[in-house]
Amino acid sequence: MSARESTAIKVIVIMGVFVFLLLGLTSIGLKNLVRTTGAKRVAVDKAKSPFDGHRAYGDLETVVGFGPRISGSKALGRLRAFIKAGLTDAGLSVREYAFEADTPIGLLRMVNVVGVVEGARPGVIMLGTHYETKYFADFEFVGANDGASTTAWMMEMARALGPKREGRTVWLCFFDGQAAFGESSDVDGLYGSRAFVQRLRETGELPKVHAMINVDMIGDCFLGVKRDRFAPSRLTRVIWGTARDMGHGAYFMPFMQGIEGGHVPFRRAGIPAVNVIDFSYGGSEAEHRQNWHTANDTIERVCAESLQVVGDVIYHALPLVDAYLDNPMRD
Repeated sequence: MSARESTAIKVIVIMGVFVFLLLGLTSIGLKNLVRTTGAKRVAVDKAKSPFDGHRAYGDLETVVGFGPRISGSKALGRLRAFIKAGLTDAGLSVREYAFEADTPIGLLRMVNVVGVVEGARPGVIMLGTHYETKYFADFEFVGANDGASTTAWMMEMARALGPKREGRTVWLCFFDGQAAFGESSDVDGLYGSRAFVQRLRETGELPKVHAMINVDMIGDCFLGVKRDRFAPSRLTRVIWGTARDMGHGAYFMPFMQGIEGGHVPFRRAGIPAVNVIDFSYGGSEAEHRQNWHTANDTIERVCAESLQVVGDVIYHALPLVDAYLDNPMRD
């Protein structure tokens, strides 16, 4: 072997070792990014709005206490009565919209519930969530985060907003039947929001809805809400900018994702819509896999402080959403 060949082999070996070390460090860095992104446990000194996260948590405990709340079940009927009573006590008018849904487990009666905060100006801003739990045949799913957290959050938002506001009317929409009974598809899942859009079309009310904010899975103690990749950019900036200005930027993160939810039928109908969701349940990817859509989605894994953060942000963002709608610009 010549000296030149020997030198070339040494260079290749050294480069190979360097690449191996670089890949190892990159892997560690990515793992740490996954572990730490959105893994900051929420800490809140005090409320920054009339929204009371601890009162919302009390409602959350009641909601979880009903057990699994599958569409068409007696437990969901009891929860619906609880929601309606809470909205009425907050001074809101309450509407019910029942419909039948053809699901893989049969024809089910579903009911959307809407609490109305009367606005002084024309038009409607919708806040939406689902209030049922996903059906699982092999275990009891109480959905402390996925279903209960935002149900309780919306009930407290009703108290924070009260019966009247200066801006547009706000509809607090509790949708039935978000979760698919089999594989999610255009015909299995989002039953409530699809039915509501269809009803608005039939009644001619769809043009009244100027924007839709969907809120889902925001009770996680390790809150990390990523930007909705497919939302109008200015609408996203309103909400995430509010979070930053309030000092909650650590929980409303700059990273993007696209998660389907109750906002999708509204977006398809031409309504500006944004999804506010923490789709990383726990302090790591491993915890998410252990918690999401499992029997581990229990009350111990949700925190009042997370409800408070999202409540503060959305409460203060609503007047800015009004301003965004007053001055439409191309996103």
